[in-house]
Amino acid sequence: MSSEYCQADKIIKTMKHFYVKMIRKTALSSGLILLFAATLQSQHVSLSPNTCFYIQAGTTADVSSGNLIVESGATGDASLIEKGALTFSGAGHAVVQRYLTNVSWHLVSSPVNAATAGMFLGDYLQLFNESDNSWSDISLTGYELNVMQGYALWSTAGVATTELFEGITTTGNQEFDFTFYGLDNGFNLIGNPYPCQIDWNEVTIPDHLGAAFWVFDPKLGDEGDYRYYIEGGGPANTTSQYIPSGQGFFVRAADAGGKLTFTDNIRCHGGQAFLKSDNNTTMLILKVSGNGYSTQTTIRFMEDASQDFDRLLDVDVMWGTSKDVPHLCAVAGNRKLAINSLPAFYGNETVPLSFLAGLNGDYKITVSGLDSFENEVEIILKDLLNQTETNLRITPEYTFVYDTSSVHDFRVQFKGINDIAEPDSTTDDWVNTYAATGNLHVDFTNPEYFNGSRHAVILVSDITGRTLFANNTTSASNVIRLPDNCKICIVRIISGNFTTSAKIINHF
Repeated sequence: MSSEYCQADKIIKTMKHFYVKMIRKTALSSGLILLFAATLQSQHVSLSPNTCFYIQAGTTADVSSGNLIVESGATGDASLIEKGALTFSGAGHAVVQRYLTNVSWHLVSSPVNAATAGMFLGDYLQLFNESDNSWSDISLTGYELNVMQGYALWSTAGVATTELFEGITTTGNQEFDFTFYGLDNGFNLIGNPYPCQIDWNEVTIPDHLGAAFWVFDPKLGDEGDYRYYIEGGGPANTTSQYIPSGQGFFVRAADAGGKLTFTDNIRCHGGQAFLKSDNNTTMLILKVSGNGYSTQTTIRFMEDASQDFDRLLDVDVMWGTSKDVPHLCAVAGNRKLAINSLPAFYGNETVPLSFLAGLNGDYKITVSGLDSFENEVEIILKDLLNQTETNLRITPEYTFVYDTSSVHDFRVQFKGINDIAEPDSTTDDWVNTYAATGNLHVDFTNPEYFNGSRHAVILVSDITGRTLFANNTTSASNVIRLPDNCKICIVRIISGNFTTSAKIINHF
């Protein structure tokens, strides 16, 4: 239960005639109020920000008069975990606060049952539609806010405000049916349904759902932007695994709909973000800065990754509408990625990047993670528009001028790589390679090494060693058109730790 302990240094704050009727005892530890095998009874209790109140199984906390207020403020949130019983013998209820900064959109979620849109009377409340990536206004005050559903909220107060969710706090398993309407869609706005933080690392990711989540930061840019987290991402992440009470956030379906389930075990009273990568991953982090804001993209190499999009390892970019926030993202097919996970250097010596910002001006790319690569690996940043190259080993930052009327793309090139094991002596017959009528034929013949589910890279170069193209495949039989000006080709094929090379004469 250590993950459920709060690191705050506060204690419970009471109002009016607070008293405790105990069968045994209550215990206070590091700002955490624990109720063990006891009945606690009080009138109108208020938990101040950063207070942690934990009701153990088999115990009861009763509010005999008035309400239980779980406060939220600029300095933090109080939190409540009910593994025992919370009762209101005086006909009161829970009031869970959500502090919001002024003049900006926020993503919110109800931590109580049966809340309605009427609690935001006079504000703007919206629902996100996954089917077409649009927003719909909610105008009916009786509209019930679904538990575990996220909503966008704009407060008209003009100053920082505290919204009040009133009712019976949510406990137990909660489910959300996520949807998928195509590759350009899949984003589902969900929310934390509990009156405490949740730990995303404790969530079981179901089939068809990506492992990342995105939160909207209203302070990132003039109109806000998104931060993201995926387990094992370490410094590649831009937020932590802990999602506050009342917080809405996005998840993305990868290829189909399904059901996401939250259990009581994911609830926590706060924690320390784990900033290290879980597995000493080789990764290059590129941070782009401008207009007082920065975002980042990461290229990492992992044994479990594939050449295609990996829902459990890769993270898409979510775009906000802030013109002053720059974005640099990795390009993989038709996807733009904040974290691009690749299986090996070979076949990925060059990784394309795309830059986008809403304002003209000077921008700077700064890299980190260079020490995770072997010393002999050169890492080159190519500016395709300005036709310049920067050796990031020597100069780990690059400044450029951006014009919104121009396409400004980059490439990261890895040189001097030698991370593939020596060829296995039994792999001579695992693939058949030949050329006929201007086509290269690559047939994988031994299912022990290639059974249709493994990934392979086919590299073709001319006799000078210049790479002509690289194809990625999971097919047992491949036919590839060779360039007309390539009479003699060197073909190198890599599948896992197995590699082979052959000289091919291009017969027309």
